Amino acid sequence: MSGYGAGGTRRGLWPVAYVVVVGVLAAGGALLNLLWCYLAVFATDDCGIHRPDPLRCTGGGLLLIWGLPWLGLVWAAGAALAVAARRRGLWPWCGLPLGALVYAGGLAPAWQVVVA
Repeated sequence: MSGYGAGGTRRGLWPVAYVVVVGVLAAGGALLNLLWCYLAVFATDDCGIHRPDPLRCTGGGLLLIWGLPWLGLVWAAGAALAVAARRRGLWPWCGLPLGALVYAGGLAPAWQVVVA
């Protein structure tokens, strides 16, 4: 056996390419999270003594605003890699949309805290 599949590519190459793609997407998500943290600072501009405390003005709310996107990013990369590990012989690239959904699942509640 030569180790080559259909099309002349090495069979062992797809895990490396998949991990590289997940890494690049995770780096893009990290940059997006840094931008989100910068913009989320301005969500507290209207907090003060003359306004009842919304969730975003409390310490717990700030931790949710800043922490949920990072937690979502870690879970997204983990989910994408877990699908690849589980579906070794099958098409592992379906883990990327799953990772994107998990990442959006971390951003959505953080946005709800900001607009609450």
